[in-house]
Amino acid sequence: MNVIVYKTKHGATRKIAKVLSQYLSNCILMNINDIDYPTLQRAQMIIVGTPVYYGKLDEDIVHFINNHQELLISKHYCLYVTGILQSEFMTFVTQAFSFDILKDIQVIAGVGGALYYPDLSITEKMILQVMNKRTPAIQREKDKDIFQNFNDEEIKIFAQKIQRILQTV
Repeated sequence: MNVIVYKTKHGATRKIAKVLSQYLSNCILMNINDIDYPTLQRAQMIIVGTPVYYGKLDEDIVHFINNHQELLISKHYCLYVTGILQSEFMTFVTQAFSFDILKDIQVIAGVGGALYYPDLSITEKMILQVMNKRTPAIQREKDKDIFQNFNDEEIKIFAQKIQRILQTV
């Protein structure tokens, strides 16, 4: 059994967890707020999903990774990052974690992100507008409320790398 631990605010990180569970067999999805540690102990692999908010990885996920290294290393853990600035994901990862943490993550991927415009706060809407003026990172289809730039190919490659690791453990 594999476990995907994630945190989500607007649903994008959970969506990717569901997509990954379709690529990988026997997956349990677990929100960070509802972690079942006995299940984590039984897992063959733990995959951690974190969103980026305001240029930083989610604090709960960072805390989880920093404080559970022994468990995570024993489970050959992987990390995926959701965020609309997909090309910047490693900047956020290296700001959040030291080399001592990063060296033990088997696979790291930035998979893009999505936002449902009506759910955003006023601040988030303003940041999105400013960011899109500088670098149009995420496009909204005409008359649609969903902004997304998921990278389906990157998600597939991430899942394939995980499958190769699972074959060796």
